[in-house]
Amino acid sequence: MNPIVSVVIPTYNRPESIRNCLDALARQTLSPETFEVVVVDDGSLVPLILDPGEWASAFLLRVVRQENSGPSGARNRGAAAARGEFLAFTDDDCLPTPEWLQQLITTLKEHPVALVGGTTFNGLKNNLPAETSQLIIDMVYEYFNSRTTGAYFLASNNFACRHDAYISVGGFDADFPVPGAEDREFCDRWRMKQRPLVWVPFARMEHRHLLTFRKFINLHYRYGRGAYLYHAKRRKRNSGTMGEDFGFHRVFISSVPGKLSGYPMVVRLLLSVLLIVWQLANAVGFFRQALTKS
Repeated sequence: MNPIVSVVIPTYNRPESIRNCLDALARQTLSPETFEVVVVDDGSLVPLILDPGEWASAFLLRVVRQENSGPSGARNRGAAAARGEFLAFTDDDCLPTPEWLQQLITTLKEHPVALVGGTTFNGLKNNLPAETSQLIIDMVYEYFNSRTTGAYFLASNNFACRHDAYISVGGFDADFPVPGAEDREFCDRWRMKQRPLVWVPFARMEHRHLLTFRKFINLHYRYGRGAYLYHAKRRKRNSGTMGEDFGFHRVFISSVPGKLSGYPMVVRLLLSVLLIVWQLANAVGFFRQALTKS
């Protein structure tokens, strides 16, 4: 009998992180026979070795290997191998809370044509670059998803949909070879199909993305490049403009003091600096990609 839901996880050079993610999935409240996990090793330099028997009492694990193509291609490869009626996606640096999958599937049964997604929270509170990145995504969700049943954007490390709906939308766009706005582009095509996005705040996911200052800059530089590709594709298919982004950045500036008010003064100053660095790195990446395409 096929599982109800397939959890698809792309991974690249993170053998310890993916094991932690699988351990968290083993604590899901869903019955073991109702879901499977498909891990896609996206061309790790040292091929990933996982023993499905370690998690056999909790779920069926399958590992798919491919040449490196980036997370978009890896997710599509995992979806092609999946057997579930529903697909759920997360990343190898995430730890789903026990009710995560149950919350998503319950909501999907109530909204069968929707893309549903949960909330992430930073599991590395002492890592200020990671905390800054979480502040950014929190403000993005607050701005774009003010109505939970009429959400605008859901991050790909915490969302789910029907398998057939994923195929009908076309999966992830492989033109995004590295992480950076591929989930925004996916959500845009989902909306174009007149399908709703539903935010499920209680489907929680702990995110453990350890970042140095340099990695923080590289991450948001890459997101800036991805943002240019995303907007270029939107212009081509006439699905929207950059107006939504400009609106967010205007609100972002005014909302930062309130968001930082709960931190100690020194931390508040450091987070403020990192938020400025984020804006600069994102802008540089955006215009660098524009020059590359011109």
